[in-house]
Amino acid sequence: MKNTFKKVFIGFMAFAMATGSFAQQRAHKKDNESYPKEWKQIARMEQDSFFLTDEARRIAENVLAFQRCTGGWPKNIDMARCMNDKELAKVIKDKSRRDDSTIDNNATTAQMIFLARLYRQTKDIRYRDAFLQGVEYLLSGQYENGGWPQFWPGPRGYQIHITFNDDAIVNTLNMIRDMMNYKAPYEDDLIDKALCVRLEKAFNKGIECILATQIIKDGEPSVWCQQNDRETLKPAPARAYELPSYCSAESAGIVRLLMELPAPDARVKRAVHGAMKWFDRYKLTGLKCERIVLANGERDTRLVEDPQARPIWARYYDLKYCEPYVCDRDGLPRRHLEEIGTERRNGYSWYNSRPAELFAIYNAWADKYDPKHKVAISLATKGANENGLIEMYRRPMAERTAFDVVVKPGESIQAAIEKAPEIPTVPFKILLLNGTYHQKVIIDRPNIVLVGENRDSTRIVLAETAQTRAITEYHGRPVGNGVIVLQEGADDCVISGLTVYNNYGTAVENTTIHQMAIFGRATRTIIINSNVWADGNDALSLWAPGSNGMYYHADLYLRCPGVDFLCPRGWCYATRCHFYGDSRAMIWHDGRGDKNKKLVITNSSFDAKTPTLLGRYHHDSQFYLIKCKMSKNVLDGNIHYAYSDKVLDPCPWGLRTYYYGCTREGGHSGWLNDNLKEAENAPEFYGVTAKWTFNGKWDPEQRIRDLWNVLAY
Repeated sequence: MKNTFKKVFIGFMAFAMATGSFAQQRAHKKDNESYPKEWKQIARMEQDSFFLTDEARRIAENVLAFQRCTGGWPKNIDMARCMNDKELAKVIKDKSRRDDSTIDNNATTAQMIFLARLYRQTKDIRYRDAFLQGVEYLLSGQYENGGWPQFWPGPRGYQIHITFNDDAIVNTLNMIRDMMNYKAPYEDDLIDKALCVRLEKAFNKGIECILATQIIKDGEPSVWCQQNDRETLKPAPARAYELPSYCSAESAGIVRLLMELPAPDARVKRAVHGAMKWFDRYKLTGLKCERIVLANGERDTRLVEDPQARPIWARYYDLKYCEPYVCDRDGLPRRHLEEIGTERRNGYSWYNSRPAELFAIYNAWADKYDPKHKVAISLATKGANENGLIEMYRRPMAERTAFDVVVKPGESIQAAIEKAPEIPTVPFKILLLNGTYHQKVIIDRPNIVLVGENRDSTRIVLAETAQTRAITEYHGRPVGNGVIVLQEGADDCVISGLTVYNNYGTAVENTTIHQMAIFGRATRTIIINSNVWADGNDALSLWAPGSNGMYYHADLYLRCPGVDFLCPRGWCYATRCHFYGDSRAMIWHDGRGDKNKKLVITNSSFDAKTPTLLGRYHHDSQFYLIKCKMSKNVLDGNIHYAYSDKVLDPCPWGLRTYYYGCTREGGHSGWLNDNLKEAENAPEFYGVTAKWTFNGKWDPEQRIRDLWNVLAY
């Protein structure tokens, strides 16, 4: 009886397995409850049983739909998301796209792993064919030198570079190695012998590329850059904040791959020894990177001292000193996290511990393959920041020999400007040494670069109003009110490293009448790394004719007791600035004539001596404030029309004020809520950049990078 029941039960279970009975579905449902829901986890989960479920097949339809005609896939797509008919139709329509297939962020390789595992369980040839198209895509993208670009075919800009970033090439090579070794899930009939030969050739070329791109420092191999020029193989830039550098995180992945080679030759051994020596030499100790939540709910990232912290590595080390740096979207290297905006500070991995995982692995590897050349390494010794090898927070220094003229206190700044050609074809660079200059400065020609030795110690101070100007005409043209005046046509000028102060309101007369510190009628004006102070209204007034100017500001301290002390006419982008007012509106914008004109302020702070309005307008205007902080003395009220008793301009486009990630000490009544989606074309906050502000017509940050040897701060 017992045996009979056992036979019947076994038969029933066999029938259930074959027919997809309720019992099987129930089991799958139960199993599926423990499966991850995120696409990033699904492809690499341990349970093979998932790939027999209806859910796996549903996701597979998405994977097949998103595969491009190239054989590859786009990145950052949630393949597990349920799509409606309209969304699916758009995906199908995009199958012919040839510009977004990539190996970045695990794209393509993750989809291929998923399809291979699904085919292994189901034997559905659609999954096999799509997988093999993916293999052909990977092989088609390899350069003759063995590297891969980030995107292909048709890569754009930095996408053409050989890309180690985010382990793109390492992930690809790991997958190729597993395929050519018929490692699960690539066994059975997925990979034939002919394809295996091609895969092995591609893998070997990839290793050759890795060895060829390793950075040689002082005759010794070190680590790798995130990306390399496809022709020269030298370190290359990618996104603005990804500069050519020694890169620790991606290099750790490369070294792990090299140590997994079954028969390392002399070149591989030398590469591994050199990299591990570099990891040991440039580790950072007594420091930890921590992510915190501030009292206002905002996230922040900071590097703090901690004697008990395990070693970490900076993501980037500069190529000159081999010292850590961070970088914002302006592409300028900084040594302190707090010197870059919160978006990049919190949205990027600047420090990591990946190389630490290799130390024990390396010791065993070296003992096995090359004990003679084994490098002595230890996670317990002091790092480069504590043993004096590097200067952790090195201050950038301008190259004095790169300047055309050097001015000392007591000498005429105006005379230095007169030495420049009337129309300089290259930047004419003037350095002002530390001291106080009681002079009016008139820039009447383009391409002047005026740099102070130190922003707090190099001061140009003048007490002046429109009615008290000592100089009203220069070279036959009228001159405006201001300590520094940029005449019409003085385009493409740069001012940096100065304190510019119009002190009429305290030195002569107690008044806040117009007292410009910097006044300009030029365009493409860059003012950075300066204190711009005035004792009256309109401290920084850039007013190109027709409100058609473009202006860029960064790292300014703007102080003024008057009104409208940042008041551009046209397009203006300001970042990492500090505003300090007293009782009257701080910012103003004139955007007449073009609906795209705007004033954009990011990662900046606003404070005041007494309760003060953020801003006002009385012409068509447009304001964007991104990730800005306001003290309790900034009044709890939106930017508004300047007058209640009259209308100077009807402003047909109305109030256009847009905010994202802004906070006010003590809270606000709702006007500061995120509303960026209401702006035209609903830009993402990280897309509100200088290039976006100027509609791609001007790239001031590239100009600053080009002049960094004289602007360094």
